[in-house]
Amino acid sequence: MNIVFDIDDTMYDLMEPFRRAHEKYFKDRTMADCARLFDRSRVYSDIILEQERQGVVKSHEAFHRRIQMTYQDVGINVTWDESDRFEQEYRRQQSLIRMFDFMRDTLDYCRREQILLAVLTNGNSNGQRKKAAILELNKWFEDDRIFVTGEIGWHKPDVRAFRAVEEHTGFAPKDTWYVGDSYESDVEGASRAGWHVIWLNHRRRPCPSAQNLSENELEDGKELLKLIRQKRMEEQGKTRIFEEKEKN
Repeated sequence: MNIVFDIDDTMYDLMEPFRRAHEKYFKDRTMADCARLFDRSRVYSDIILEQERQGVVKSHEAFHRRIQMTYQDVGINVTWDESDRFEQEYRRQQSLIRMFDFMRDTLDYCRREQILLAVLTNGNSNGQRKKAAILELNKWFEDDRIFVTGEIGWHKPDVRAFRAVEEHTGFAPKDTWYVGDSYESDVEGASRAGWHVIWLNHRRRPCPSAQNLSENELEDGKELLKLIRQKRMEEQGKTRIFEEKEKN
């Protein structure tokens, strides 16, 4: 059993830095729900990330475009200076992130069970590596098992991002589970790659597809450890049965 994890909004609360920056700069300018704005910013982040990869948007423009598009939805025209101040506060708040307790417990269990682990996260190298350091991922993951799409050249949900992980780790799709919060990037991408998928839907978003491609959907992160423990026991049970058959 191999498990690959997303980082943003899977290992920590991604909305908290956004919420604090929103409250500082835009709360008095709109009655829009912050959670809704955050959801839209996630959608636009994926769009801009792909445009950045294609060279349509330059790296220094990416954050501005994301925030500009997010607030245009509620009638606010964000200037470059405003998005710059927003980004500075957002980055400052990101330096204060802490891992979800349930994720720490899950990773501790995986380490005790010697489950092979990796990370696959969308984003640029500098930003994602900083988050990995703040979250102290080196306690559970080898550095060469942390894959950032900005470094490998393919962004989720592109199947080639998942194939790159397989190539560097030797993980077989049939033995690999992916844990992520984004249906479009994580669930669809990992499913197309032939991986098992756990959709950590703690934001309780409606499934955008007519058929849910995840094998397990969790609305409470506290259920993650229980599920992985169950999968591990099932795997060990199958291994014992196979070994007994081989002996006979």
